[in-house]
Amino acid sequence: MDLALPGQLVLYDYRDVGTDPEAVEIPRPLRVVQWNIERGYRLEAVVAALRDLDADILCIQEIDIGNRRSGGGNHGQIIAEQLKLKGGVAIEFQELESPCRSDAQQGGGIHGNAIFSKFDMEFRVIDHDHQPYNWPRDGALLGEPRLGRRCTLVAEIAVPKRPPILAYSAHFECFTGIIGRAGQLCDLLRDSSANAERLPHQLIFGDFNTFAHSLARFSPKYANGWYRFRTLGMTEPEWWLKNILSWYPEDGSRNQRLDSEGLPSDLHFSDDILRTAINPGWWDPFDPVKDVTISSHSGWMTAKADWAFVRQFKVVKHWMTNRDFTTSDHRCLVLDIEHAHPDILDEHKRRTRRAVQELEQRRMSKLWTSCSLAAALVLSYAAVKLARANMN
Repeated sequence: MDLALPGQLVLYDYRDVGTDPEAVEIPRPLRVVQWNIERGYRLEAVVAALRDLDADILCIQEIDIGNRRSGGGNHGQIIAEQLKLKGGVAIEFQELESPCRSDAQQGGGIHGNAIFSKFDMEFRVIDHDHQPYNWPRDGALLGEPRLGRRCTLVAEIAVPKRPPILAYSAHFECFTGIIGRAGQLCDLLRDSSANAERLPHQLIFGDFNTFAHSLARFSPKYANGWYRFRTLGMTEPEWWLKNILSWYPEDGSRNQRLDSEGLPSDLHFSDDILRTAINPGWWDPFDPVKDVTISSHSGWMTAKADWAFVRQFKVVKHWMTNRDFTTSDHRCLVLDIEHAHPDILDEHKRRTRRAVQELEQRRMSKLWTSCSLAAALVLSYAAVKLARANMN
């Protein structure tokens, strides 16, 4: 098959021919999905799970097209055709065939992120300014030689009889640390903010690979940079919540909280990031600590890696499927949502700030407990030493 190049779009449309979009019965609420399908290794099970959900909008990462590792099929076309959807895939990488790849990793095709919907869509691609890993140069060192770079698919979705939706399907770099991913997050914050007035109803979904904590923080392969140690006592999602997602336009045009996290070195966040790291109203209903979406490498990467941010939507219900990780190494996030009045932005802002306060209270409680235990151990040791000295 002829393969698209990195940065290009591949489009499909398998909706029933002759259907008048204005005559489509719109469910209330809309059902939207975020899922990294792990290259479609178990594609039949993925399609079956998506069919059961019968969602209106699907944001999917790790779509394989023509790769030996996943059967050589066009997974974007298969999903669109079997579910009768319109879809687009933003190609991130050309997966090179190479003897340095294992059979389970063998390429030969392309790979990217997708958005599928029952509704009409116009697509574009965000080529991230921040690329913390050089895949063409260093991919072979990981046993995955590939050409290309990280990009995010964006769709303007025409929902009949309702305002349009701006949807993002993103996959941030995993072989980096907080600084690299914060840059990629800011690429989306910039685009979201620039479009918020014209398209206030937004879905910013993706696998953001926020797992640079716990044991993973000690692996420079997965969590490089000084911030993996500076964030001891918190998870990467908690760090995001505290330092980026809780800073809003009325707090200032420059994120002072993030600036205070910087170090007096080249690891300090750039002025561009500090002026971009401002939340334009995103809110994720899932808990940043309890709602684990990935658990792999014997527990080294247990985290909320997947995010489902909404802007100016009421979340009626949210839950996760694939909880046992049998269909993919990521859980599937499902939300039932309704278009909302701008007032809901204030409500979501209050929830975010309250969540940050609760996280800080838990951190202080843990710190106090740890200090108390340490003091008790020191006192016990001193008492034993004193008792032995008196016996002598």
